[in-house]
Amino acid sequence: MDSAVEASEASAQALSGLPDWQAGPFVGRAAERADVRAALGRERLVTLTGPPGVGKTRLAAVVASEAAQEFPGGGGFAELMPVRPEFLAQAVATALGVTERPGQPLEQALQERLGQGRCLLVVDGCEHSSAAVTGLVGRLLDGCPHLVVLATGHEPLRISGEHVLQLGALPVTETSGSGAVRGAVELFLDRARGTGGDRRHAARVCAGWGGTPLAVELVAAGAGSPDAGLGERREAGEVGDTGEAERAIAWSYGRLNADERRVLRQLGVFLRGFDAAAAHALAAGAGSGDGSGTVVRAGSGTDTTETATLLDRLAARALLVRGRPDVGLWRMPPAVRALARERLVIEGEVAVCRARHLAWAVATATELEEAAAEGTHAGGSGRNWQARFDKVADDLRAALDGAGAHPAPEPHRLARALAHLCYARQFLVEARTHFRTAGALAPTPAAAAADLRAAADVAMTEHRGDLAYPLLREAAQHAAAAGDAAAQAVALSFAACIGSRFPATFTDLVPYEELRTLLEEARRLAPPGDRLVAAYLAAAEAWNATGQKTAPDAELAQVALDAARAAADPVLIAGAIDAVCGGYGVIGRFREAHRLSDERLRLFDRLPRHDPRIGLEIIDTLHVVPLAAVAAGDLPRALTAARRAWDDPLSGLYMRASKSVAPLALSGRFDEALHYAATMWDGWRRAGRPTARWMAPAVHAAALVHGLRGDVEGARLHREWHDRARRMAEPSDPRSIAASFAAFAEVRVALHTGAVDDALAAAVDITAAPWSQGTHQFYDAYSWAVAAEAAVCAGLPDAVERLAAAAPAGAENAWAAACLARAAGRLHGDRDALLESVAGWERIDAAFELACTLVLLPDRAAEGLAQLASSRCRPPTGLGRITP
Repeated sequence: MDSAVEASEASAQALSGLPDWQAGPFVGRAAERADVRAALGRERLVTLTGPPGVGKTRLAAVVASEAAQEFPGGGGFAELMPVRPEFLAQAVATALGVTERPGQPLEQALQERLGQGRCLLVVDGCEHSSAAVTGLVGRLLDGCPHLVVLATGHEPLRISGEHVLQLGALPVTETSGSGAVRGAVELFLDRARGTGGDRRHAARVCAGWGGTPLAVELVAAGAGSPDAGLGERREAGEVGDTGEAERAIAWSYGRLNADERRVLRQLGVFLRGFDAAAAHALAAGAGSGDGSGTVVRAGSGTDTTETATLLDRLAARALLVRGRPDVGLWRMPPAVRALARERLVIEGEVAVCRARHLAWAVATATELEEAAAEGTHAGGSGRNWQARFDKVADDLRAALDGAGAHPAPEPHRLARALAHLCYARQFLVEARTHFRTAGALAPTPAAAAADLRAAADVAMTEHRGDLAYPLLREAAQHAAAAGDAAAQAVALSFAACIGSRFPATFTDLVPYEELRTLLEEARRLAPPGDRLVAAYLAAAEAWNATGQKTAPDAELAQVALDAARAAADPVLIAGAIDAVCGGYGVIGRFREAHRLSDERLRLFDRLPRHDPRIGLEIIDTLHVVPLAAVAAGDLPRALTAARRAWDDPLSGLYMRASKSVAPLALSGRFDEALHYAATMWDGWRRAGRPTARWMAPAVHAAALVHGLRGDVEGARLHREWHDRARRMAEPSDPRSIAASFAAFAEVRVALHTGAVDDALAAAVDITAAPWSQGTHQFYDAYSWAVAAEAAVCAGLPDAVERLAAAAPAGAENAWAAACLARAAGRLHGDRDALLESVAGWERIDAAFELACTLVLLPDRAAEGLAQLASSRCRPPTGLGRITP
């Protein structure tokens, strides 16, 4: 495992997301703490159950904090109440600091994170959306063999192997006058300020409220004496009845003045923590009476001082809980929120509160959107916006849900801002969903077209051309309704472009004739003189000119680059450079493609990452730059570029792992190549085996390594990986990039094992047409070079002519040049040619090929054999040595 992987593992060491709310010291529960701690040491799923207010969350947080050092993989505390089922994975991801990556669904990213050693995940509030929670927790446990889950809820999750601990009320009766059992009395005395230490009266009140912790805290916080509330409790029901917490909340609510009750009700709209400004916005028009007859309007002006004071008064009554002073947030316990919302309905205030909540959400999301644009831009100022967004995301989602489904400016603005924020936060699927919602809420067809185009951009970032293509066509329809021919032409052009440029992102390939029809329509609609439209058109024409997927016309690609530069659009420039590189690749000019890809990489560093249009080019740059370097035989640069892809936060697991496999295999770093190949394959499988024809060369590279090692197990694994690659590739396309690598890999393995006839049978025919007259794929220089070497090893009479035919491949690829020098040395018994080959392998750090070449030199054969042995490779079979 290399340093990048080690760094990834090192990031998983702490238990994140633990609650930091100041609810006073944790009192009692010594036996329960010990039971939970012991269960976490031997079970994989421990669930704390009990009624509301019994203290499940506090106990889980305390035990998790105490046990953190026993989980070297770290973990997190995820609050699931009251998250909607479709956002449960986001809640866990937020607690763990995990992001979604293209080609890697969020749940798979969670499994990757929670698979890093022994981890602890606390999921609090599982009674909400219990079926969805059970499904998520079950899948995480199945996918992460060393994961331990501590859950809290009213009922068990009912997952196989679950260990359930029922949590009851705190004990009231002491075993001795010394208070050996710390329970409800101690909790009451800690929370009841200024009541003195009369334990007898405290015990009587606690017994009256059944010892339920939340009830004890509420009564203690609102008590003028230890007897306060006892009469009310006796009137409410018999001692021992269930629902102590709910009755205590109602009792506490009844003791508030009218203004305090009104504010508490309205704050119940919030799902998560809120600051004084948010409370100020929701409590507009509500008084914050202090009981003295003076009323201060919490919603008047912008000064939140009085609002904060009111919040602290409610916190002093235990109806709110305050966070750390440096955070400046309050929250409402779930049981209190339930009552607040119930009273909100009774008082007929739901509509006005939703309107205020929506207005607050729009303002908050807009502010965060601007901060995200700054913070995610290259060179932007940090990620503080992300922590703020994580704290309010559930409320933003809830405000959007409560706004209704009819087009309107405020819900539309919120949906669009939330989509941008989710994209910047790398919740890609959610971002696409919100953009679609924005399109449905858009007040005009033009706005809907823009939202659907953004949804398509996110889909392409996800590597889902099959989703982006219909979204672009729908966007074109809305643009037509808006009378915007330019936007319509852009959407159609882009759809035609991705259909040929990114066929591997489609489940079913779009027919060439359909793409040409879209392109003709876009050309008809294009307004004269519009540089942006002209750039989109030029790109689509370049990618659809040859009739072959992923093979743009070289001359038209240059036209597209010129048009993109004229439009001064960095996204289009990056894409046009890819077209030019692809065009150079088609005609076999790999060194020029490599040079241009370096320019694209420099542009890449300046792209603003918050813009969904950029995602596609980020992913493609990270894919193509290593490929172009490999095509030119520059293996050190290819590995550097592959490392960037591995480290980039927008690269999915199997995507980023795949970039390292081929350059590592070609460099002779076989163990590393196989490690990345296994990571790639497992990640792809966990992602649901999506269409990924582009990945076939990396799979072939793993087969190559096993084949070159040559033992019995290696032969078996060679066949297994070869069959995998064959199933992934386009079997009907002999000119695909997978076929290009396979034509090299199979010949190279056959030559190493002495199966020369097999090598000749698998080799490409390099005599059919000159290099300059054919069309090429990025691995063709390798296949041409080994085809020439196979002719030499076979002793073909035209071996000299075949070497000459392959020479242009050597001019375009450093690996091929070294291979052809070795072949020439063998053919002519030319030691200088072999030494030239040795120097070539050394320049590109191709250790395996260097060793195989040294074996041909009698005075350095022992050195070569030692290097092969260190790589667990057998010597080449029947290749002979030259005479000194």
